[in-house]
Amino acid sequence: MLNRAPLPNKVKNAYYGWWVLAATFVLGTLSGGIFSNSSGVFFGPMKRDMGLSSAQTALIFALVRAEGSIAGPIVGRLVDKFGSRPMIIFGGLLASGGFIALHWVHSYILFIIIFVGVVGVGKSSGLGQVLISSVNRWFIRRRSLAMSICITGFSSGGAAILPLITLGVSTIGWRDVMLYSGIFMGLIVIPLALMVKHSPEREGIGPDLPFPVEGETNPPLAIVDFTVRQALRTKSYWILFTGSVLRISLWGTVSVHAVEMFVWKGMSYEMAGLMFSLMFLMSIPLRLVVGYLGDKWPLQPMMGTGMAAAALGTLALLTVEGNLAVYLFVMLMAVEQGTSSLNWVSLGNFFGRTSFATLMGFISVVFNIGMLITPIYAGVVFDQTDSYSIVLVSFLPIYLLAGVFFLMTRKPTAPVPERNMVYGR
Repeated sequence: MLNRAPLPNKVKNAYYGWWVLAATFVLGTLSGGIFSNSSGVFFGPMKRDMGLSSAQTALIFALVRAEGSIAGPIVGRLVDKFGSRPMIIFGGLLASGGFIALHWVHSYILFIIIFVGVVGVGKSSGLGQVLISSVNRWFIRRRSLAMSICITGFSSGGAAILPLITLGVSTIGWRDVMLYSGIFMGLIVIPLALMVKHSPEREGIGPDLPFPVEGETNPPLAIVDFTVRQALRTKSYWILFTGSVLRISLWGTVSVHAVEMFVWKGMSYEMAGLMFSLMFLMSIPLRLVVGYLGDKWPLQPMMGTGMAAAALGTLALLTVEGNLAVYLFVMLMAVEQGTSSLNWVSLGNFFGRTSFATLMGFISVVFNIGMLITPIYAGVVFDQTDSYSIVLVSFLPIYLLAGVFFLMTRKPTAPVPERNMVYGR
């Protein structure tokens, strides 16, 4: 039977996709903690140590997003064609080597070149969308749960590793933290990447479909896989595209400026860093709950709720004074982060597995441009006004608009049946 793996491909009778998920979860944890979510912790110390303005510092992190917009479709196409493992090894080692090199760099221009051209390229190539695409290839029936667990890895990095990075920056300095983080990541990336196999079909296994039950008379389960061209012709793709771009573009500012925003509200730097970590910690159980429910319930209301929570968090940070504003913001943004994985669950549910990475790459082109613009915008505004109020006011309606687009998403009509893959149920 296609979806019954031969004994050598199972470990203690577990579907091998769960081992792929475990490896991508750990890789996501390390990538999220070391590379993706550490921007807010490094922002202030780098700004002061290198004598930069907020806008100049934001530019460093924002240019990484611009690189990601170029790399997204290319990486997606390579993953769909060759698989995730070689991309993870290449990208992980490149990003690690770049972090190590930054320990000795003091020139602003050279710092940008290495951070964007080495660390950024490495992360985009092997430690971002590649991990999510790997999981999408191995799961269908439990896609929402599996993908939510994978993306929870990035939040786990924020929860488990960011406190260590915050402590390290406060004690040994941000340069040494980058050095040791890069060494550690370089040592562990290859063993984990070797666990990530291309697809169940290449291993002689089927995806995680329900096992056939003797005497069952249900019709066959059609597994729909859109080509890139077919997906781009649907209204559903562009509605999901727009909502995702709006949401993730604003996250670019939160990820870079959150700690500085908390300090602006009167919180100490160390406490602000811990509160930023707490945001990721609080999102973890919600991601898992949402992932479980996403295999059973409609996704649109949960995605819309996440955007409403982000809007309320923005309003709280704008109107409430002192630490209470930070507490409310952290709690509500944890809800937004907890539902964020449903962007990619929807993409997989709507358009299947074979072109997922490429379709995700097209979305990343635009949201990375957004993540380039919004942090620089926030930095310029803060440099001129010594306040984030204008930034927060401008973000509020965008969160609400993103929620409207998510509520509008609908599964598209399946393409020509002859091109679909059908598995017995």
